[in-house]
Amino acid sequence: LKLPFLLRRPPPSCSARVSSRLPRARTASPFARACAAMAVGWTPLDEQLAGLQGLDTLTASIVVATSALFLALLLRTRWRKPDPPSTGSNKTAGGTSPVETSSLAGSTPAGSRSGGDLGFDSGDPCLEGTIFPSTGLLRANCEPVEFENDNCTGFFVTIHRPTLNKALDKSAEYPYGDHMKGRKRLWELRLQVKFKEPVNDSLLIGIELEEYVPLNSAAQKLMALTVAALRRVAGNDLYHSIGDDPSKGSGPHEKPVFMMPLWACDQIVVTPEGEKAPSLNDPQFCNYGELRTADRKAFIKTASDLEFQPGPTYTFCIWGISQFLDCIKWEVQKVIPFKSIDFNVFCGNPPVQIVFYTLRPPSTKGDNRHLQSRKNYYFRFALWSSEKRPSASKMRELIPSANMVASLAAAAAHDVRAACRKTGRLASTFGCCTGSR
Repeated sequence: LKLPFLLRRPPPSCSARVSSRLPRARTASPFARACAAMAVGWTPLDEQLAGLQGLDTLTASIVVATSALFLALLLRTRWRKPDPPSTGSNKTAGGTSPVETSSLAGSTPAGSRSGGDLGFDSGDPCLEGTIFPSTGLLRANCEPVEFENDNCTGFFVTIHRPTLNKALDKSAEYPYGDHMKGRKRLWELRLQVKFKEPVNDSLLIGIELEEYVPLNSAAQKLMALTVAALRRVAGNDLYHSIGDDPSKGSGPHEKPVFMMPLWACDQIVVTPEGEKAPSLNDPQFCNYGELRTADRKAFIKTASDLEFQPGPTYTFCIWGISQFLDCIKWEVQKVIPFKSIDFNVFCGNPPVQIVFYTLRPPSTKGDNRHLQSRKNYYFRFALWSSEKRPSASKMRELIPSANMVASLAAAAAHDVRAACRKTGRLASTFGCCTGSR
């Protein structure tokens, strides 16, 4: 701005020493010369104050604040101590070698029932959740956790990029970082199961909400764009419903669902009975089984022809739709250019459930809704971001009292580390101004 006080000639009291160190400032305005004098730091205080004589009070205050910030950032850049070397780039959470983690045929990894070690240290935001029936609070990038329900037993692990920590993501110095480096996916879900009974109906995978969420016209348009984007990845044979509004009719009511056929998985590994299934944190896991990207038509045929029987071990991996769904930021991305959509626009409040189920024949002919009475669940995982957790009452509902104390303690410890990390960043930036002289 060509304000009058910026057009005044430099006052003669400005230090020639500053001008010699910063020759470009000789013809600058009083504002620029004052910033230079304050930022250099070696000029006497009286000369710095003399440089401000040509400015009004408001401008002088801006000069002081700007110069202090500039000096703090300069010193931080020049004399910042290097970060300590990381020790976990090629290890799973807690520094455990992938070879040490048990497979489906072995015992449960230590600490896995309470979520194992934290996937991201130092309080970085992460994906959290719990399996049904709950074994406690789980976090992404940990060791595989064991589960069992009425239909199957197995192991499960989630992998998620640290999308709120770009430096950590770029360095790949986090559990499973070597696997995620160079790939576009934001997360992976790995599920390994043994069925207790033959599966006679088609197995579906997808997302389910716990209750109906009213959508206005704008949200409905955003939903349509999101579903269209997911169809391009998962195919047209998916089922999507916003659910039934309980206020507009008697039950039974359908929950909001986004379900896909089994061939929408990105990787399937079938291990015959008697053979050892691959561990879910094996560094070579991506090389096992069938990949949808290798031959889409052959993969669809293989997945469609699968017959699930007790005995063999079946391993599924999903990541295709992850490019649109950032579970840590709790956002839908790449649907609208340069615009993200909060998950809560569609789901109301966390959590969101990842489900595997089959459907029984409908009781009413022509009623193809995915009603609860038709569903036979094989796996359910409620997830949320550590940045946007469910309410306290919902957490008590999701996690039984036996595991609640440990889960809340783990969540509180994570929040403390997150607060310390943010405070540490602020202190490191302005430490030169606030530290001891």
